[in-house]
Amino acid sequence: MFEQSVWPFPADDLYPAYAAARERAPVQWHEGMGAHLILSHELAAQVLRDPEWSSDPQNDTQMLAALGGGPMAGVWSRSMLMSDPPTHTRLRGAVNRFFTPRAVHAIGERVAAIVESAVEPLRDGEPVELMESLAYPIPLAVIAELFDVGLEGAELLRSETPKLARMLELEASEQELEEGMSAAITLMLFLVPILSERTSNPGEDLLSVLAHAPEDGEELATDEIVTMCLLLLAAGHETTANLIGNGTLALLENPEQMIWLREHPEHISQAVDELLRYDSPVQIARRAALHDLTLAGSTVGKGEQALVLLGAANRDPAQHERPDRLDLSRTPSRSLAFGLGPHFCVGAGLARLEAQLTFLLLPKLGWTEQQVAWTAPRDPTARVFRRLSELHVAAHSFA
Repeated sequence: MFEQSVWPFPADDLYPAYAAARERAPVQWHEGMGAHLILSHELAAQVLRDPEWSSDPQNDTQMLAALGGGPMAGVWSRSMLMSDPPTHTRLRGAVNRFFTPRAVHAIGERVAAIVESAVEPLRDGEPVELMESLAYPIPLAVIAELFDVGLEGAELLRSETPKLARMLELEASEQELEEGMSAAITLMLFLVPILSERTSNPGEDLLSVLAHAPEDGEELATDEIVTMCLLLLAAGHETTANLIGNGTLALLENPEQMIWLREHPEHISQAVDELLRYDSPVQIARRAALHDLTLAGSTVGKGEQALVLLGAANRDPAQHERPDRLDLSRTPSRSLAFGLGPHFCVGAGLARLEAQLTFLLLPKLGWTEQQVAWTAPRDPTARVFRRLSELHVAAHSFA
């Protein structure tokens, strides 16, 4: 684990710092972090697709240490996020059937109701803190719906999920790792009896799907299912919340784009892709070399870590004209915000749906016809996730 002061990219000036680093070299070794930084779109895509790079902490001493070592690191290495084929292929196959485009479309009406319920209180024009009232509640309510865990379960997920997400940061403190392990145990104890009941009496929820293998598939063990759920809670909830928070801030900072979206709602899909590219909710993907490799002339030794800087790749001028400009009409976006290759985010379709429904409603709040003030401090310790600590918004009619 490395000291916080070593990290060279300040949260409040992130993209200019990325650009300056990329101009020096698209891949470079950072001694303080003991990792290769991947800054270009081309090389980021190459590393994410190439099977010569591992996601498993057991192949990466840096990641193993960052996760605190011991049993919790072993749990993550058996998760879909941090496993390699064939384990990853088997786990992904089990959950894929719940996140197909058809399956996501089937729950569209329920997701729309959740989003409408979260946005409705904003219509009264009162000052509001949007991370707490909008960005986090929407994906939390959707996940609680997918798991079918009721109000008690939703409240538990809300209190414990942020602690899990902190474990995935580059420099989680010992206290945060301990809190994350405690949260994982709490959620496991909550989920296991529910999973047992759904095994005997399946419904249409995600837990029931995971508890029963497809006709031509292999049944998952209980610990694999619970770990899968922890992953979806930690990574899925945080990613979607950050997408909504970062995207809302980007629209506030670029009101002409909010006006464009209000006038062109039929282009909401490409608009969300552009918001993903412009300020990626996940900034870093970690990989370790399985063999000695050469990357753009740089030697990467077996077991050395690469930090794929997704946010830097998404603003690479070699791929995007005027990359620092938000342009909701941009197509294609070529965003790597949800990754690429085998580890492309399994819940990307659902996250996009939640964001699309949210960003269709926000331009109708009248912010483009009002004086809007906001404060949006960044979490200075967030590296993997691009997180707003708060997003306070106050709108006043022009006088």
